[in-house]
Amino acid sequence: MNKIVELSNQLIMSKLYVVLLSLFFLTSFSFSQNIEFKSKNFKDNNDGLKLAQESIKKGESFMKQAESATAEKKENLSIYLYEQALENFLSANKFNPNNSELNFNIGKCYLNTYEKSKSVAHLEKALKLDEENIDADVYYLLGQAYRYVNEYDKAVESFKKYQTTLSKKQLQSTKKSLKNEILECQNAKKLYENPVRVFVSNLEEVNTPYSDYCASITADEEFLIFNSRRPDATGGKKDVDNRYFSDIYISNKKDGKWGKPENMGPTINTDGCDEAVALSPDGQSMYLHKIDKNSNIYISNLVGDKWSVPKIMPNAINTEFNETDASFSHDGIKIYYISDQMGNKDIFFSGIMDRKTNQWGKGQRIGYGLNSPQDEGSIYFHPDGKTIYFSSKGYNSMGGYDIFKTVQGKDAIWSEPENLGYPINTPYDEKYFTISADGKHAYVTSDREGGKGEWDIYRIRFLGPVKPDMVDNEDQLLASIAQPIRDIKPEPPVEVITTNLTILKGRILDDFTKKPVKADIEIFDNVKNQLVSVFYSNELTGKFLVSLPSGKNYGIAVKAEGYLFYSENIDLPELSDYQLIDKDIYLKNIAIGSKVILKNIFFDSGQSKLRPESTSELSRLIELLNYAPSLVVEISGHTDNVGGEAFNIKLSEDRANAVVSYLVQKGISKARLIAKGYGPKKPIASNDNADGRQQNRRTEFEIVKN
Repeated sequence: MNKIVELSNQLIMSKLYVVLLSLFFLTSFSFSQNIEFKSKNFKDNNDGLKLAQESIKKGESFMKQAESATAEKKENLSIYLYEQALENFLSANKFNPNNSELNFNIGKCYLNTYEKSKSVAHLEKALKLDEENIDADVYYLLGQAYRYVNEYDKAVESFKKYQTTLSKKQLQSTKKSLKNEILECQNAKKLYENPVRVFVSNLEEVNTPYSDYCASITADEEFLIFNSRRPDATGGKKDVDNRYFSDIYISNKKDGKWGKPENMGPTINTDGCDEAVALSPDGQSMYLHKIDKNSNIYISNLVGDKWSVPKIMPNAINTEFNETDASFSHDGIKIYYISDQMGNKDIFFSGIMDRKTNQWGKGQRIGYGLNSPQDEGSIYFHPDGKTIYFSSKGYNSMGGYDIFKTVQGKDAIWSEPENLGYPINTPYDEKYFTISADGKHAYVTSDREGGKGEWDIYRIRFLGPVKPDMVDNEDQLLASIAQPIRDIKPEPPVEVITTNLTILKGRILDDFTKKPVKADIEIFDNVKNQLVSVFYSNELTGKFLVSLPSGKNYGIAVKAEGYLFYSENIDLPELSDYQLIDKDIYLKNIAIGSKVILKNIFFDSGQSKLRPESTSELSRLIELLNYAPSLVVEISGHTDNVGGEAFNIKLSEDRANAVVSYLVQKGISKARLIAKGYGPKKPIASNDNADGRQQNRRTEFEIVKN
């Protein structure tokens, strides 16, 4: 009986094994077998087959339209059409997931949407299902897809495999582009394996599930503006890509964090597409991008607390072609922008010729060799006056747009563009880069996966070099006996921190009422006696901010109608360290008793001969005396207490007389000028330190009669 039971069990196990083995082979066969969308393969579900075939037909139609949109460089429309094609293809794929051509099309669509990494699985499956008959383009598409999952060796292998499928004629026309693709993968691998020391984080305070992009900050990061295609857009209308038109938003920083973004309102935003592309370092002006018949650059200025209606920039800048992104220069007299008038998108610049008539010079391409053979996408001119950050598809990009840096030397030649490295850059697109004035952190827009939306804004914090681990003295001694301590040699951080820059910010106020004053702020190069730039304080708040790159002796004059001018001297040697000077400036009324220190009057030590750098300051004094012809002023000289008092009094008198003599030579009546030397008798600071003594060595003028 037991033997019968045993034989019965063996028979059952044998049959079960056969069934399982059959299922295994059936499963393996069905996975590796390409299943066509034909009725013979789906005899029991003709209705489902018809629906799937209809979805495929719709998907192919959308994909064809998407390819046309891509050829016409209609990027947003192209993505939308690929998404529509993908939706239909995925519907058919649910019915039959084992069709090679369908998986090929799904992979191709994913590559052209915001979910690029999903293309890998479908393209690999398409190849496995029908390697003999599949479109050879699968190898090219896989080459692109592998980059988005950082599989660069596989990408190169696929591109090389694709080369072997081409005829001699085809290879001749694609050889150069394929070579670039392979080089791009090799560059990307090097950058990926040697990441720069930065911390990249999603700027969650401003990002949404929709596209948020193109952040611009003031030099002191007081506020940030950006573009977004979220549902509360003005007018609530959608573009051809079925996404809301973009509006411009603003976020203010409080306690080190960005506040909730606010729509900038109807003056700036319209029912159509509105995009801010740049904010001036002082936050008083912004460039916008609007689409008329073609893309044009506009400008808006902050008047009090209201932004003016955007005004189109002159025809010297905007052309019949497309001008898209732009950046202010540190001095406000140039614009750098992107234009496709030469075919590809290139960097151009123009300078203002006449402020009164708003006349600009004809735009021209930036220095030789900076524009790549491919598209440049955006540009940011740093307030240091010599560094440009721009996005490009050329050079050693990791794929798509990457951010590059170039520095202008003394010979006015731009350095070879430097890739900022991974993870600032990725195989995805990185555009719209802006960096803080102190160079410690930056903002970039990317469509990399893992964000909150399609395009997101990311904050970059530069960490600097690695510090060696610290151990206590006993451990260090023991370790040195056993084995000498070796210096840690970390991968060097990307050199983006810019230190040779001074930011001067503050408010212009009435000295008596302490109320804000709208004033002109003129920046002079004292050595060249040349006006460098002109800025304005905000009429409502009195706020101002100016960027002063190192390498100049700056004379700063603050002028407003009805007030005495204020003068400041900031001498910045070449490569001087970054500093932020926060200073309120008080303007005095033209009244008896008002006095001004002339901080840009210079003499050699112990001498009374005016130095040439004094010319600009003296010209401002002459302008004031001509503006108010009834003024009588005392020009006084002052010294510190170093040396004999008699010598210092004589020196101060001689210096005061030197100023008076200069003014008389320039047509000012001697009767309106009184020269006095006080030596060390009227100090305004302590003579116990160098800084105080420097303040005491000064030339002043005081109104004694009006």
